[in-house]
Amino acid sequence: MTRAPWLARSGAACVAALACYSLGGCASARPEQKLQVATATGRLVPLDSVTVSYTVGGLQVIQRANYANDVVAVHLYLLGGRRQLTEATQGIEALLLRTSKYGTAKYPGDATRKAWARTGSEFDIDASDDWTEVGFRAVTADFDSSWNVFAERVMHPTLAPASVALVRDQMRSTVHQRLISPDGYLRLLSDSVTFHGRAYGYEPYGTEQSLGTLDSAALAAYERTQMVTSRMLLVVVGNLSRAAVERAAGATLATLPRGDYVWSLPQDSAPPPVPVVMRERPVATNYVLGVFEGPPASAKDYAAFRVATALLSSRVGDMVRDQHRLSYAAYAPFTDRGVSAGGVYFSTSSPAHVLPLVKDQIKWVEHVPPDSIDMPYFTAGFIFDYLASNSTDDAQADFLARAQLYQGDYRKASDAMEELRNVTTGDVRSAGKRYFSRIQFVYVGDTTRVSRKDFSTF
Repeated sequence: MTRAPWLARSGAACVAALACYSLGGCASARPEQKLQVATATGRLVPLDSVTVSYTVGGLQVIQRANYANDVVAVHLYLLGGRRQLTEATQGIEALLLRTSKYGTAKYPGDATRKAWARTGSEFDIDASDDWTEVGFRAVTADFDSSWNVFAERVMHPTLAPASVALVRDQMRSTVHQRLISPDGYLRLLSDSVTFHGRAYGYEPYGTEQSLGTLDSAALAAYERTQMVTSRMLLVVVGNLSRAAVERAAGATLATLPRGDYVWSLPQDSAPPPVPVVMRERPVATNYVLGVFEGPPASAKDYAAFRVATALLSSRVGDMVRDQHRLSYAAYAPFTDRGVSAGGVYFSTSSPAHVLPLVKDQIKWVEHVPPDSIDMPYFTAGFIFDYLASNSTDDAQADFLARAQLYQGDYRKASDAMEELRNVTTGDVRSAGKRYFSRIQFVYVGDTTRVSRKDFSTF
């Protein structure tokens, strides 16, 4: 684990707690509650004690100040994600933000890239399921200059036709490369099949067809109507005062129209899945992905579903990869979003042999014996990942945003590990029985190596 300067006692207490957890002997330890940040005077205080929420104009801001280093992470969440999209507009937000690199009103043409290069900061764009995150990492001394270019790109992109065409062709090429790759095609196909016509059925980075129709006029119209503060959540973590954030946001983003967007979790009801969608590819290795929809992120059994999926992943990997050596990659993916998802994934030359093994592991989780799992030991992995992630300002910003948007309160970010600790084997059984039974499989490979009825027994 990378040691961060704001960890309690230079990280020693957390490292000791992690070691204790890894041995399964410290069930009462709460290492995440010992995480601290440094105030402006150098005093160490708990994370949440210096985390505040406020508004600047119509813009909601969550800020966690940390003066232990000179780094600041800025995350602007444009809410909606895939729900913002239609069949024709898939990829529009990612295309808009990427094109802003090539000119804004204040920094026309190549001046945008030159101005940003002078800051030395890192710019990020990530279009995902429930939002698009755009932001940057900077040292404190470069915050003002970085913010100026960042805000310009969000608010005033020029969207010249030649620039739109350049970025559009780049994005279409990336999509095409994913379609060529059997594994990439599998994942794209799974989303389109499993969530067809529903909240998560559209591609944040677009399809070849949708990107081909998006032009400067479409992007400009989207910019005018969708860049509104009601769609925005700004999270800032690092060495920066509240006054500096209020000053920067107040002069730029807060001047955007308020709009009437209202954030809510998706209310998605999954239709009965078909057993499998199969696509022929002349490859030696076959790829299989089965997806089952889980509970909303606000549900009481969300933590149990997460643990159940992790347990399934461990069992599938051990049985398929380690014991039977039928796959180099076999696991159960978990998707953390407004409406969660889990699944089973494997690549193999013998799919008909792997499927029964996977089914057995699903049934085992659904009927896991009460004393067969040392839950404190098993959930220690989650604690380790949480502590490791919290060693960066970027990850802290993401934790805070997810707690605010999924749980309704950024302070609940600190409760996530406690909810996982409270999961029992009975909770795991219940989650497995409730959610694992509705699996939508997608298969890419040699269709003569497996039959449809092999999937219908799940």
